[in-house]
Amino acid sequence: MKRRAPDGFTLLELLLAISLLGMITAAIMGGIHLGRRSWETTRASDALDEVENAMRATSGLVAKSFVFTPDPTQVRGEGMPPVFLGSPQGCRFVMLSEGGAQWGGLILAEIGLDNGPNGPELAVWTKVYRPKDGLSAPRGAMKKTVVLAGVSGLELSYFGAQQAGGRAAAWEGQWRSANLPSLVAIRLGAKRLGRIIEVDTRVAPRQQ
Repeated sequence: MKRRAPDGFTLLELLLAISLLGMITAAIMGGIHLGRRSWETTRASDALDEVENAMRATSGLVAKSFVFTPDPTQVRGEGMPPVFLGSPQGCRFVMLSEGGAQWGGLILAEIGLDNGPNGPELAVWTKVYRPKDGLSAPRGAMKKTVVLAGVSGLELSYFGAQQAGGRAAAWEGQWRSANLPSLVAIRLGAKRLGRIIEVDTRVAPRQQ
């Protein structure tokens, strides 16, 4: 009479099954880890691109700053009114518009921080330049465009000589002059992915 083979797996078959299962699990986990790393790298790259694009837009506006002719009624005994107002947290100036989505001619522009629904945001305020108003138009009368949300900081400094025949050109934290600064340094930071991303640049305003 034939002997019946015992039910179940042999030790060798069990070891082979465990080995195959381990190899499959390792391959799956490796793919998941690689996919996660790729996703995180893409997110970090997108966050950096967002901040850099905001910096390019901001510096592009500063590069268009223009020395305008003030209204004669603004000229007082102390001399010509300023054509560029700068502080560590922003600047205001007149820029030359090239048309497109904006108006043609001269535009009064301000770059600075404002409080948004999710915290500080980098914004630009624009308005058609009126000689009688100079640089004094209130923000409420200007069109606001949000450039970047979730901003952690904005810092500007200005290089040049604020008065003709005055002290030598130097970096300043404030600028109030009838001359444009030779250079404007901009540092912008934003909170992204649990950390702060900072970019900086230097831009030369238009010198007529």
